[in-house]
Amino acid sequence: MKNLYKIIMIVFFFAIITIIPVVSLLTMPREEFAFSENENRYLARFPRFSAAGFESTEFMKGFEDWANDRVFGREVWIRLKNNTERLLGKLETSGVYIADGRMLQAWRDDSYNDASVNRNLEAVNTFAARHGDIPMYFMLAPTSVEVYRDSLPVSAPVGSQKEFIKYCYDRLTELTNIDVLSLMDEHAGKYIYYRTDHHWAAEGSYIAYTAAAHAMGFTPLELSRFSVENVSNSFLGTLHSKTLYNSITPDIIKIYTLSEGDPDVSVTINDGLSETMHGSLYFREYLDVKDKYSVYLSAPVPVVRIESDLSGMPRRLLVIKDSFAHSLVPFLAKNFSEITMADMRFINQHYSEVFDVSEFDAVLFVYNVITFSEDTHLVKLGRE
Repeated sequence: MKNLYKIIMIVFFFAIITIIPVVSLLTMPREEFAFSENENRYLARFPRFSAAGFESTEFMKGFEDWANDRVFGREVWIRLKNNTERLLGKLETSGVYIADGRMLQAWRDDSYNDASVNRNLEAVNTFAARHGDIPMYFMLAPTSVEVYRDSLPVSAPVGSQKEFIKYCYDRLTELTNIDVLSLMDEHAGKYIYYRTDHHWAAEGSYIAYTAAAHAMGFTPLELSRFSVENVSNSFLGTLHSKTLYNSITPDIIKIYTLSEGDPDVSVTINDGLSETMHGSLYFREYLDVKDKYSVYLSAPVPVVRIESDLSGMPRRLLVIKDSFAHSLVPFLAKNFSEITMADMRFINQHYSEVFDVSEFDAVLFVYNVITFSEDTHLVKLGRE
C-alpha cells in the first residue's frame, strides 16, 4: 500500500511539472500587452534580451515575472495559496488583512522611505511657494486600515497613519492642511470605505467634500439635497483582486446627484494622446467590467477637465491627485464652474506644459496615505 501511494504521488508530481508548463504555453495570452481584468493590470511583458541584462539577472527576473503571469490556472493557484495561508493563521495575505467582514490594505511604518516622503513634501512646498498668490490646500486621506485598526489583532504590525499625517502636515508649511481623518473616525460606523477595495465609498467621499468645503471657505451642499442611485451591488475591488477571497460581501457603487438643479457638465478626458468629450461625470460603461470604481470620472489619465454651467460661480479649481479624488470631485463640481484634475503619475513633461496654475483660483491636493508614502512622481512639481 505504501509503495502504491509513493507511485501515485510520483506520477501526480510528474504530471504537474510537465503538464502545467505545456498547457500554459498552449493557452497563454499572445498579446504583447495582455490585460488581466480581474487584477485590473497589464501582465508582464516578455523581457528584451541583452548581455548586460542577462549578467545582472535583470533578464531572468523579467522572464520569471512573465512566466508567473501566464501560468495555466494562475488565479486558482493564487486563491489556493492565500486560502492556505489563512488556514495556517497568517494575519496578512498578499498585503491585505481580512477582519470584521472587510479587507484592509496593510501599511506599516517601514512601508515607505523617509527620504522619498521628505522629497515629496519639499516638492509640494516649493510648488506652493512658487505660486504663492493662489490658495493651496492639501488633503492627506487615511485608508480604511487606520479607521478600522481596532478590528485587527493586537499582534498585527500596523503603522499609525495618524502620526504619518501629522508628520506631513507639520512640514507642509506653504499650504492649508485639511483634517479629514477626524471626520472619518466620527463616521466609522457608516459605509464610508469599500469592503473589497482601497478607496473610500461614496458616503466617505461626501464626508471628505464637507471637510474640503469648510477648509476652503465655502458651504457644502446638504446631503438631503442629493438623490442617491445604487448603480451596482457586485463591486469587487482592488483588495479582492489581490486575495481572490470570495467570502466578503461585494460592495455597492452609489451615484449622488442633486434632486433639483443638478448642473450640466462637459468632461474632457486627455489620455496623453488624444482628447474625448463626455456629457457626464459618471462613466457607466465601467459598471460592466471589474474596475467599477472608474464609473467616477473614468480610469486614471494625465488630465481630466470638468466644466459646469454653474451661474454665479466662475471659480476654477486645480486638483492634483491620486484616484481617491475621482469620487470626491463630482461633489466639488457642484461648487466650481471648472475643475481640472491632474495625475502626476502620467505626466512626463514639465507641469507648465500641461496646465497653467495662474488660471486657477485654488489648488487642492488629494492623496491617500499609502499612495503618497510610495509616490515618486510628485517631485516633478518642484522642478524649475
